[in-house]
Amino acid sequence: MCGIAGFYGPYDRNRLGVITRALAHRGPDDEGLDWQPASTAGMHLGLGHRRLSIIDLGGGHQPMWTADSSLAIVFNGEIYNYRELRTELSQEGAVFRTSSDTEVILEGWRLRGPRILSALSGMFAFAIWNKKDQEWVFARDRAGIKPLYYTLPRSDAVVFASEIKPLLPFLPNRKVNLRALYEFLLFSWTVGPETIFSGVNSLPPGTWARWSPTQPEMRPQRYVSAGTAKYRGTREDAAADLRIIFDRAVQSHLVADVPVGINLSGGLDSSAVLESMSRYCGPETIDAFTVGFGLADDETPFAQLIAQHVGVKHHVSSVPPSRFEEDFATIVRTIEEPIGHPVLQTTYEVARFSREKVKVVMIGEGSDELFLGYPEFSLLRPPFRFAPRDLFRKFFIDVTCLMPSAKDIAGMLRPEFLDRDLLYDVEHKFDRYFRMSDLAEGAQDFEIQNPLVSNQLMRIDKLTMAHGLEARVPFLDQELVEWSRSLPFGYKLNGKVTKAVLRDAMATRLPEAIRHRPKTGKGGTQGLLPYLDRLATTGPLGRLISYDAIDRRGWLKPERVMGYWAQGEAMQVRAHPIERRKRSKFRYSLCVLEQWAREFLD
Repeated sequence: MCGIAGFYGPYDRNRLGVITRALAHRGPDDEGLDWQPASTAGMHLGLGHRRLSIIDLGGGHQPMWTADSSLAIVFNGEIYNYRELRTELSQEGAVFRTSSDTEVILEGWRLRGPRILSALSGMFAFAIWNKKDQEWVFARDRAGIKPLYYTLPRSDAVVFASEIKPLLPFLPNRKVNLRALYEFLLFSWTVGPETIFSGVNSLPPGTWARWSPTQPEMRPQRYVSAGTAKYRGTREDAAADLRIIFDRAVQSHLVADVPVGINLSGGLDSSAVLESMSRYCGPETIDAFTVGFGLADDETPFAQLIAQHVGVKHHVSSVPPSRFEEDFATIVRTIEEPIGHPVLQTTYEVARFSREKVKVVMIGEGSDELFLGYPEFSLLRPPFRFAPRDLFRKFFIDVTCLMPSAKDIAGMLRPEFLDRDLLYDVEHKFDRYFRMSDLAEGAQDFEIQNPLVSNQLMRIDKLTMAHGLEARVPFLDQELVEWSRSLPFGYKLNGKVTKAVLRDAMATRLPEAIRHRPKTGKGGTQGLLPYLDRLATTGPLGRLISYDAIDRRGWLKPERVMGYWAQGEAMQVRAHPIERRKRSKFRYSLCVLEQWAREFLD
């Protein structure tokens, strides 16, 4: 795991050092810089790399060039099947000088070009420079676990990095992207590929793109293959098959030359990962990490239960809730784009705690998207699934995001920031998912391609890498993802039982208290909202969303915002499970947005 940066343009060696060192937290173990003149006078090539050494600790230094100096790569991530690919590529003529997965990508591109992408199993974002053609090639993993950002400061220049902050000095000015601002106000996260910084984009998951000074338009191309055939076995067969495929995914994610720990919540997902890990590592060698804040949703007792069941070394940190206030500004600056997710602090704290002992942890994210674990998936049952599609979309996104309606936002926006056509376009951005012939498949596609990438994985990448910690996501293993998508709907959501086939698969592995524990993901993390709401109303975060603060920022009408919140005191709103939580979530989200503006705009 690393941080990468680079450019083509009229930029000196010092600027390469500056943008690379801005990523030092992502890779504290090594730095590599390569700056040289390009074929066009006055233009230069820059490749920068900060390394967190996980595989081939003594080799794998980047930037890495092919033996004939025709191609160079900077790479962030891990390729879990690199050993198998190395054998294949050796038979095709590759000669390897290191034992790193980086060189496998580099030689794979030299021999196969873009065809190598579909063979890579892992998480990655990389850039390859082709010296002969004077062009960059960029690529990102299927799930979007690793980010890659870029900006085009002029028609013949490009700058890229693993994070946004290194790119900001190349912008003529810092302007808010109005589309992304609307996305945040409606969904509590920005969708991509545009970011909230006008002029900075991200490469979409599962795509690759070329850039050259003669063809400077970035046109991402998808390399993800079509879906697999529908599963034909019984649910009992599926549970047995899931155990095999899941264990294979976990085993592949253990590839490392350093110890691999786990962030353990005590929920079904991280518990399943831990139990599977113990089949390939001695349980006594596994470090599991849990953080509790002593609030109503504290999961520590469940984490202790599964840790004792498996027999691992369990490390628990009790963090005072005051940390929410103390670290708030740091966390918002770290995530770079505003996210109104209640567990920002939890992610940050458990990463900080884990990094005291390990460089790599497993996490349980991805399971709820694959096996329909979130509350909004319950809408796929009658009577909601028979609602008109536009109404179903509204219900589904309301439950997913817990944010105001477009009508409410239009009333809050000041006239100079209200573009009704653009707001309508953002509101209906996801319509296509809910117009698919298979509604369940469309709803699942929406979750996997949007909130999972922009709300979950981006948050995890930024907040773990802030501490130089690599987070691995075995539920998003390519084989497991494709297999899970082939399952019948009823194998995942069976009546009121979510993630049914996963619970079946874990029947002989996990304690019943864990296997049938009620969902905490979006239900439990939203359980933090009452505490966060107190911080934003009577607590220290309230200064960020006072009448004067909203007025000074100038995007929203403070009286309309206050009026929306005041509606939350009405009996019909207080009694409504969604509308009441919308007010709390919006209050917290505006705290994040205002703090983001202070960090990056003021």
